[in-house]
Amino acid sequence: MNAVFYDAVRPMFGGKLTEAQVRGMDGIFKAFHAVGDGDVDTLAYVLATAYHETGRRMIPVREGFASTDAGARKAVANLAAKRGPNSAVAKYSKPAGPYGHVYYGRGHPQLTWIYNYESASADAGVDLVKDPDAMLDPVISARVLIRGVMDGRWNGRGKGIAYYEGDDDFLDDEEAAEARRTVNGKDKAVAIAGYHRKFYDALQLAGAAKSMAMHTTVIAEIPAATAPKAPPAILPPAMGLNWLERLVAALVAWSRKGK
Repeated sequence: MNAVFYDAVRPMFGGKLTEAQVRGMDGIFKAFHAVGDGDVDTLAYVLATAYHETGRRMIPVREGFASTDAGARKAVANLAAKRGPNSAVAKYSKPAGPYGHVYYGRGHPQLTWIYNYESASADAGVDLVKDPDAMLDPVISARVLIRGVMDGRWNGRGKGIAYYEGDDDFLDDEEAAEARRTVNGKDKAVAIAGYHRKFYDALQLAGAAKSMAMHTTVIAEIPAATAPKAPPAILPPAMGLNWLERLVAALVAWSRKGK
């Protein structure tokens, strides 16, 4: 079953998953197990956001996909020159705070601005103002992304993903596009909603496969005289903390064995 999820999402990655991509998703699963809300829509949306913001790498990156701090500083400085002195990037591309760091985009959510690093430090478990590159740790970065998507801290309204799900506790494609506001306004909202749907379907498929395997085991243990002639239809399990926790744990365990 554990390979079911990765087989389902592999086409999104050109038909092949790298070790780094699996490691990045592993970090997201670990973080979701620790601080997530147990909602499959939330996990799918976090995966979709990471997929977009990291350019399908699934591991935390610096803005401009720079490999070094110096490279990222140069990238945002060049972008600021193109967009002008009144642009957002022109403001956050300058050193700020007591440590002289530049708080350009880092991690799965591409966290920017010193005040966002400060407010995310509690979730990170480290002082991100002092050590902003800690956002390049897969689990720390994913933890910040998950909590940010859940509580809506980046949209100025405090409306997290549950707000966009509505009363039915389900994120349809239109709602998923609106949920982009939890991270970055409406930037690429429709595309990310499409990614959310693919990750959601893969998670549900993996959950259904796990449910089928568990059911088959139970049926096999029933004495032949009392076993039903045919097992009942297996539907994807309902969204819930216990099911998702089991699936996430299985995915983490599988990723350690290799893609």
